[in-house]
Amino acid sequence: MWKSKRYCFFCCVVFLLLIASCKTQKVRKTTGKESLPSELEYTTFNVPKATFTFVQKQNSINVNGTVRIRKDSIIVLSIQPLLGVEVGRASITRHSVTVVDRINRRYFKADFDSLRKETGININYYAFQAIFTNALFIYDNPGQVQSSAFEEVKVGELSLLQTDKEGLIQEFNINNEKRVMSGRMFMNSEPFSIGWNYQNFNSLESGYFFPHLVKITVSDGKEQHRMDVSYNKIELDKKLNFNFPVPSSYTQVTLEELLKMLQ
Repeated sequence: MWKSKRYCFFCCVVFLLLIASCKTQKVRKTTGKESLPSELEYTTFNVPKATFTFVQKQNSINVNGTVRIRKDSIIVLSIQPLLGVEVGRASITRHSVTVVDRINRRYFKADFDSLRKETGININYYAFQAIFTNALFIYDNPGQVQSSAFEEVKVGELSLLQTDKEGLIQEFNINNEKRVMSGRMFMNSEPFSIGWNYQNFNSLESGYFFPHLVKITVSDGKEQHRMDVSYNKIELDKKLNFNFPVPSSYTQVTLEELLKMLQ
């Protein structure tokens, strides 16, 4: 049983690393004034009961956990298979990534500059935040989303918004109620792609319609991996604790050692 728990936690880590694997491109500021999908307004976003489903080929595993976000600051995913007991955690800030394996009492931590030098991949916090909170975004350019940044094509009742910056392509499907229904990122020159779609839209306490299911699919051109995140309850603007220090008794591992754990 512990082996399957460990697998679930590190599958989550794989997605955290893979989602960030599109190479960052520089984009210019835009000044479009046309209407774009509204965004959820919040300072903190809390899912005290989430279900993570990891799907690969014909196999799937469900595990409970939590999602916490302090806007433009930190994202924490906690894996808690039994009675709220945490077995693993992954956190992302604007500056670093931390992964804690409580089963084996070890952790990985690196700032984005170090990861960039070691892997050649530019990792970005804001893409994570937007995907988990049903927001439109331009990769590596937070706060500069304007309609003039996109080309728009009507497909039935959907609008396809697309932007291409030096081979990095982002696509969003927007319905006639101005909701982001799905998105995709890929590089023209590489087989890697990531897609996400939103389902189970329900009203929050504020009356805002928000998806309670996010399906994230990562493909390397040969295989697909999927993580579904079901939000069983969503709380906004609650006072949350984001202080999760790593115990001093834990052993720090390198990125190479972390990836070996995932094999």
